[in-house]
Amino acid sequence: MTNTFKAYLPLILIGVLAIAFLFGAASMLIFKLQPVMTNSSSTKTTEVNIVLYEGELPDGHFGFGTSPDSLSSPGPTIGFSTMDTINLTVVNVGNLPHAFAITSTPTTGASVLFNAAIGSATNPLEPGQESSVVFSPNNAAFDYWYVSPVGADVTKGMYGAVIVSSATGGAFP
Repeated sequence: MTNTFKAYLPLILIGVLAIAFLFGAASMLIFKLQPVMTNSSSTKTTEVNIVLYEGELPDGHFGFGTSPDSLSSPGPTIGFSTMDTINLTVVNVGNLPHAFAITSTPTTGASVLFNAAIGSATNPLEPGQESSVVFSPNNAAFDYWYVSPVGADVTKGMYGAVIVSSATGGAFP
């Protein structure tokens, strides 16, 4: 009898595995059970540090730049993703007060987005001052702007484009 049992052992194991498989499949169909699927990169946040300089240009325009010597009007395009936590610092290297805000339009008085503002029209950064803001963009789009909301700064060219993507690692400059 022992030899007979040994002969059927592989068939018994296959039967047990088949029953386990059928039970698992039936459970998924009946109870709609599904394995939990996670993507570690979709929950990963990146800290991004950006430094912008702001001030006046020799031609009478105002601008932003990635260094005190690279001010331009409009300023450089900045970008990051909805997965990023942004630490943005603005340094006023000009001779006049300026500020910083991310908005949906490059106009004075536009609403600030993502709580991304440094100073304001009534409380700007004075010459030589710097300040930082930490924020997390929550909506990907290609039509955001950063501006200085002080007086005529925007009309004098003190704005730049902001690109927010839904992919990670999108920060530049």
